[in-house]
Amino acid sequence: MGKKLQENSKYASADANSDGVITDDEMDRHERWIRLENEDKLADTQRMMAWIAMVVTIVAVIVLLTPVVAIDRVATASGFLNTFIVAQLGVVVGFMGATALSKTKLK
Repeated sequence: MGKKLQENSKYASADANSDGVITDDEMDRHERWIRLENEDKLADTQRMMAWIAMVVTIVAVIVLLTPVVAIDRVATASGFLNTFIVAQLGVVVGFMGATALSKTKLK
């Protein structure tokens, strides 16, 4: 027995055959589709964070290696830079680990 929809229901998109009744299969399919869309958006966001972290780390290292920056300033900022680079690489490694873990869960 299916579930009848109210008029202008937010679940109308789950009604695959447009008969005004949502079966359990249609509801499960709709729920699975929404979960996949949310996982895809999450993966896109995590990927963007990882790319930004990598680019910012590379730019920071390049700026420090240019002759414009004085050696005494590099020595002064080294503590901050070490922490900054480790934190940025932590974001990248976290993304890679989460990606690997999610792929093993799917199998």
